[in-house]
Amino acid sequence: MRLIKVQEFLAMHRQIMQQVDTQIQIFAVRDDAVTKYCILSHRWTEGQEVNYEQMKDLVKLDNAHEILNWHGYQKILKACSVADGLFEYLWADTCCIDKRSSSELSEAINSMFRWYKNSSRCYTYLHDTSDFPTDPDFVKFPNSDGWPEWFSRGWTLQELIAPSDLQFFNKDWRPIGNKWSKATELNRITGVPLRVLMDGLSSYRPSFAEVMSWAAERRTTLVEDEAYSLIGLLSINIPMLYGEGKKAFQRLQLEFMRMSNDQSVFAWRTSKVGSTETVENTDGGNTQEMGWTGGVLPDGPVAFKGCHNIIQMEPKEFYRSLSTMWESDAQALAANGECETLLHFTITNLGIQIHLPLRPYYGCPSVFQVALACRRRSNLMPLTIDLAAFGPFYYRHSGADGPTQPFARNRSLRLAYQGETHRDITFKLVETTALHKFRRCLVFPSKTRSEGGSLKLSSSNPLAIVVYANASNAFFAVACGYCFGQDWVHVICDEPRDKPLLYAKQIYKRTWNRGAEYARLMAEACSGKTVQPYYVKHGHLLGTTWTVRIACGGWEKSNNRIVTVDVAEFPGSRCKTLTWEPMYGTKGLVEVDIPCLMRETLWFGGRLDGHQIEGTHEVFSLAPTPRQIKVGDYGIIATNNAGGFECRGNIFAEPEASNLKLRPYTDYLSLNHVVKSKLVPYGAPLPRPSENDGLVLHEPKVLSFLNTRRVLDLLKQLSIRMRDYSLVTSVVQCSACSLTDDFKGRIGTQSRRYPQIWQGYVRNGTASPQMVTPLYTVATPWVWYQGDMDREVATEYQDIRNRFSIIKNYPPAHLREFREEAVEFFKAKFGVKHLESLVGNITFFDHLASFSKNVSGSSDPLRPLQESRGKEVVLVLVEAMRGVTHRRGDKWLSAVKDLVRRVQETSDTLALELLGDICNSFPREEETLDSFIKGRKSNYNIVEHIRPLVKRVEELHDRYYAIEDPSEKLALEEDIVGKILETFHFGISLEIQHVLVKESWVSLLFIIS
Repeated sequence: MRLIKVQEFLAMHRQIMQQVDTQIQIFAVRDDAVTKYCILSHRWTEGQEVNYEQMKDLVKLDNAHEILNWHGYQKILKACSVADGLFEYLWADTCCIDKRSSSELSEAINSMFRWYKNSSRCYTYLHDTSDFPTDPDFVKFPNSDGWPEWFSRGWTLQELIAPSDLQFFNKDWRPIGNKWSKATELNRITGVPLRVLMDGLSSYRPSFAEVMSWAAERRTTLVEDEAYSLIGLLSINIPMLYGEGKKAFQRLQLEFMRMSNDQSVFAWRTSKVGSTETVENTDGGNTQEMGWTGGVLPDGPVAFKGCHNIIQMEPKEFYRSLSTMWESDAQALAANGECETLLHFTITNLGIQIHLPLRPYYGCPSVFQVALACRRRSNLMPLTIDLAAFGPFYYRHSGADGPTQPFARNRSLRLAYQGETHRDITFKLVETTALHKFRRCLVFPSKTRSEGGSLKLSSSNPLAIVVYANASNAFFAVACGYCFGQDWVHVICDEPRDKPLLYAKQIYKRTWNRGAEYARLMAEACSGKTVQPYYVKHGHLLGTTWTVRIACGGWEKSNNRIVTVDVAEFPGSRCKTLTWEPMYGTKGLVEVDIPCLMRETLWFGGRLDGHQIEGTHEVFSLAPTPRQIKVGDYGIIATNNAGGFECRGNIFAEPEASNLKLRPYTDYLSLNHVVKSKLVPYGAPLPRPSENDGLVLHEPKVLSFLNTRRVLDLLKQLSIRMRDYSLVTSVVQCSACSLTDDFKGRIGTQSRRYPQIWQGYVRNGTASPQMVTPLYTVATPWVWYQGDMDREVATEYQDIRNRFSIIKNYPPAHLREFREEAVEFFKAKFGVKHLESLVGNITFFDHLASFSKNVSGSSDPLRPLQESRGKEVVLVLVEAMRGVTHRRGDKWLSAVKDLVRRVQETSDTLALELLGDICNSFPREEETLDSFIKGRKSNYNIVEHIRPLVKRVEELHDRYYAIEDPSEKLALEEDIVGKILETFHFGISLEIQHVLVKESWVSLLFIIS
């Protein structure tokens, strides 16, 4: 290290003051390990410090006398004066490092902590105070949290901790105390523990989080120095790369992880940008707030503010405490079942590979609670953080709320140490004209709303909720979010129980929990799509025949998104409502408010080869008839021949169109005078790729659909009548067209697939068929699309209806096996075997037919349950809970698993809803037996309650077969299935309670005894 020779420096100063030429060399290079020297700690003054080059050639400089008056030079002069007679050498960071040499600067920064530690004494100069501070003075020190500036700087932290002998001097260079005598005040000012102040880091190894907390409120002039000033405290070395910005702190953390498995490196807090409020977790964990998702490594030490009492945990202590906190087996939580060690991190360019115990949140399959092997001194339980899975990586997630699932497990995770680049995203929500009287009533948070009603999301406000309501106080909400670099949209249609603002806040909190999952689903829907990314999803409004349809689209190179909101009639829950369906925009679509989105038509009879024309991006279909096809024609896709389109009319000829005064199509797109189309093969490939000429088009022009709000409103008005139709969206008109030899050969080899008109042209050798519209495109408007049928749900609905009819109508004896199969079907659905193991045989199914209007049966009450086990119901549950609360170790885990197994077997069926009825069959603590039985006796006339339900099902069935509208049938079938399930639930519940109420008092007395 380069040192100042104290006496030589003082001699040089005297000779310069006396204007005597001098050749004194004031610098010497010595080994810090064997040299006795003092060291200077101070706050730099901008423009007043003397560097190495100036100090070395001070005598030769023309402004030498000016430099002698600089504040930085005077500090070194005073320090040498204090050290004279005590130390031969002094080190000062301003002039003992040649900062022109990057290698010397890097060596000095990496060695600085050691240099301060090996110094015999450190002179700390507080330039802005006369006395050592004991209380903060925000008037005197407004820019440094009420304390002298030296305490607020990043570099001075290691200068405080490293030296064993540190003496403070005031602005007049008078001593005002040392580190030992002022240890209590220093602990209060800096947060550094007393033991570290007294003994340094030799006898105490703080956690990474604790060290960072000491630097959390300190500042540096250069961003990179936030990291470089801490490398000595962490006993690591990294190269200096000034200009890298906040990446320096990331490199600091990664290098630390290569040297240590201290998991407190992840125990930093997340807070909303611009917010000063903090909320500490109930488990003693980190301060967390909603509003941020990104990499697992923070940008600076400020993220560790408040982490001063975080300490590492030994592996055994960690797994033992975690097994208590999560009520899980310790070996199941440890990697490879080993509780003796913690596996080290593996750092790669793809992320941080690490094994951590975790458990997912309920309803949030992409968000996990993860335990770290560290805790707060005041809490024996480990700290937890939240991670969200996105693609192959796990990201830091804040704001997750709600219960987590039981039975944690240890998993190998790949942590993303750098989040996606944040950018502002604008969502423009546009409502169609007819929203069934729903109106936008609230945007939450209000600060996400920008001019024009758009939503502007950023890293500090990544989520916005827009609430819609009608005059009947029915609500639905549209959520727009942005995380992991992925924007997403979701529609929420559950039934609210609060006013719009409270409803919006509840939706905001719940949607934030699932935001990572919505982003993942949107990313999956968009993956691999390159053409105009538009997507549509549905959300069914509960208790209505309506659905909310949202269409989301944008442009990959733009930060603007268009979200179109619509309310339409819907056939019910048999359709897949929450699946994104890809759509595409009409021709010539630029950034417009209301895109007339289309869905690709399904060619049920097969598709003919497409035709592509130079100068366009569309693939056109071949016209099936010589009849002129027009933009706006609607019809059905034929199922008996390939490429068949049967026109049924034109939307611009409908009465609704005359009221809107619409133009039928856009201005045409003119092409070259003569154009050849190129074949886009479907089915059999072309024999030779070069033989792909299709039609020769003379004077062609492309006419396309208008993309305006009024056209969209027309499509929506026609949607009820047109939901099974497809629409012609563009046509190619020409004065004449002819077939190329390539196309003739193609038709000849597949003549049966092509329409008769085109076969005739080939067969008769006609050179120029006079077809003014030989090519067209057909699609399904998104406002006509009702969603794909969920075949599994449709089949289940059919099975429920058919089997209910079999049980109710008592088939003849030779068909008795059908009835038995139908009974077993419903028993499995309601988990009857699990219920019968508790309450005895359930006989409701034997009596269901007697409730039918077609079968005359006894109106006597059902006979009681056979072999009732009312006592066992309570005994089993009490015994199971006793096993959980009174056992430990393997027996405790076995009891937990047994209880969960019992509940899980029931939860997979509809029997879970009946557990509440079983609990209500027992009296409350304040009830007497007489009042209990008297209060419930009137509720168990099963015939009286079940017969109206069965009658209602039969009436709905009769109505179902009488109507013809397919949508109304779908909605009615949903009602029928609901009533059937309600009938079974109510009947089984009444039968169970009929016996258990009588036995409940005896059961409880038996348990007490």
